[in-house]
Amino acid sequence: MYRHVTGWEAFEPALTLAEEMDIDSIWRIAAGIPCEWYESDRDGLNRLVETLYRRRGMIRELITTFRSSSRTPFPHWVVQG
Repeated sequence: MYRHVTGWEAFEPALTLAEEMDIDSIWRIAAGIPCEWYESDRDGLNRLVETLYRRRGMIRELITTFRSSSRTPFPHWVVQG
């Protein structure tokens, strides 16, 4: 599934956009979610938005951890350095 991934550039520009997203942008997106999808649980939606905002800085770390896993998800990743 991820055979085309050879490095960080495969995740751009979405990765940088996600990392730099401010909370107002996340809320603008969340405002478009139909109430039925989150069962009108506004507190739950608020927790989700806050959690997404806090975790956006962990995305590269999570990708790196997944990349290093025994599953070898990115078999063609070229390590720069």
